[in-house]
Amino acid sequence: MLASTLSYGPVRRQAVFLVLASIDWLGQAEIASRVRHVVEDTNAPVNSDPAVIGRAVLLLRRPRDLVRAFFGTVPDGLLGAMQRLGHDPVGPPETYRELQRLFFSTAAADRRRVKVLSQMSGSLVGAQIEIVSLLDPVLLHPAFVVNVYETQQVADLNAALAYVRARCSGATDEAIRSSLARLKPGDHRSTLYKWWIRRFDRLPRTLDTRGDPTLVILGSAEALADAGRRYANCLKSKAGEVYVGNYVYIEYRPPAPEPGVIAELRVTTQGFLLEGLYARKNCKVRPERAATVRRKLTACGVALYDHAPDEQDIVAAAALVLNYYHFAEPDNTGWGVEFDEPPANDLEELVTVTDEAA
Repeated sequence: MLASTLSYGPVRRQAVFLVLASIDWLGQAEIASRVRHVVEDTNAPVNSDPAVIGRAVLLLRRPRDLVRAFFGTVPDGLLGAMQRLGHDPVGPPETYRELQRLFFSTAAADRRRVKVLSQMSGSLVGAQIEIVSLLDPVLLHPAFVVNVYETQQVADLNAALAYVRARCSGATDEAIRSSLARLKPGDHRSTLYKWWIRRFDRLPRTLDTRGDPTLVILGSAEALADAGRRYANCLKSKAGEVYVGNYVYIEYRPPAPEPGVIAELRVTTQGFLLEGLYARKNCKVRPERAATVRRKLTACGVALYDHAPDEQDIVAAAALVLNYYHFAEPDNTGWGVEFDEPPANDLEELVTVTDEAA
């Protein structure tokens, strides 16, 4: 019987696959009872349920007639969806059961899912039948669903949306749907989440600055972008790292005219670790200013890199013999020498360095 469908178009073939798959959840007896009247008026009487089903499939050549005979009606959009599923089976019987459930359902949520399937351009992947049922309802937008191909992806997409809601105060359902409407043909599904990274305003983990007014947490994508402009550095591009909780950035804002400093804190299971201090344009921070910032951060529980518990000259000599020259560079414990040398042909940089030297 399956081989006899090979000469038919995709709609007819998918209708046959739907009928055959429905045996799994309805049983042969129920399916045969629905179409027995179709074969009773023929000159080739049949008795067994499989024979009744096979004969009915052969006699009902039009896909619409086939679906109506086996399922009672033909929901709007079902045949169009079958056309876009192609010639081959699109999955196990469970996929066809979900196809049948969605299109025959009168529930508003299911009608919405069916509408999204009809709005998607191009061919349908069989998994997308189940995907629209598993996705968070707010993600049901054709431009998004068309880029989801496997049901295994859905759990991550739903979890990532939950994270957006947790980290972005503006991520209401209405706002998320509005951002989905901005998707363009060819946009990857991650485009939605990257758009919301630029709007996060709730840190996954923050530092208690103990009321120190000179330590300002850059706790939103907007704050990072603003600091990036003022310090002429790449802080704006760090929004994703902060969003997922890898880093926290603190700005040291002393009274004017003393220049500020950006502190990069790495998140660990034991708290925060200071990974670097940066002046404008990522210039080095003068030793006395760096010491002030380190002292303030240490008071807030931030850990600092350290060396072996010996005198600086002894450890540095041991490192030098082993060609570990980085021991002579400035670090969190104040070892090494800071140099602020103004570039020869950059007036703005010259002003910055002059300010740093003040």
